[in-house]
Parts: sequence; C-alpha cells; structure tokens
Amino acid sequence: MKNQDQIVREELRKFIKKSCTTEAISERTYRKFHTSLLKFFFSAVDVIIDYDEQSILLYNTKPLTNDPVKLFFLHEAMKTTVSYDNLEETLKGCLEQGTKQTKFYHSILLHYNLPEHTTNNPDTLSA
Repeated sequence: MKNQDQIVREELRKFIKKSCTTEAISERTYRKFHTSLLKFFFSAVDVIIDYDEQSILLYNTKPLTNDPVKLFFLHEAMKTTVSYDNLEETLKGCLEQGTKQTKFYHSILLHYNLPEHTTNNPDTLSA
C-alpha cells in the first residue's frame, strides 16, 4: 500500500506531465508552476525559463559574510544556466523525498486548485 508521500509525488508527476504539453506551456499558470518547483528545488531567488532555447536561468544568492543576519545580498546574486532536452523529465528529476518536500508538493497541488490531484490529508483545511 502506498503511503501519503508516495501518493503526493505520484500526483505531482501526473501534473508535471500535464503541464509540459505544448498547449499547457503557453498558459501562464503552468509556467508559474514550473518556476515555483525549480525555485524550491534549487533554492533560487529567481528562475527564468526559456522554453524556446530549452534553458533555465537560476539566480542564487551567495554567502558574503559569516554574520547570519547579513548572510545573503539579493543584489549580488549568482547566475547559473541549466540546459535541458526534456522539460518534463527535468522537472520530475527535481522531486525529492522528505517531509518538507511532501508538504511543499501538496501545497502546490492545492495552490493550483487541482482537487483531482490532491489527497485526503487531515492536515488540509478548507473554507
């Protein structure tokens, strides 16, 4: 029997597949979803996806000091480019196991208002 974490990741994989079709990529909602998932996985400040060039531009902050209050400065972000051949496989490769990850994936499914992709989680509140 599958546990809650496996079910959430499976549903997110289905949503990734749906979001990577040619028609879906043209929709702003799916583009925002792709960006959110990549930001979470790479701990990026900003992500820009060039669907035509098949590249992902990541902006990550770099540590400048040992002072925990002033550890990162957004205006000095490091830029990294990642190329991909298959966006769907790239996004699926960003899925990880863990409590924090499962909660984030579940919240993404809820945020995009996809009741068919959400699970019966007792921790989920409804209005």
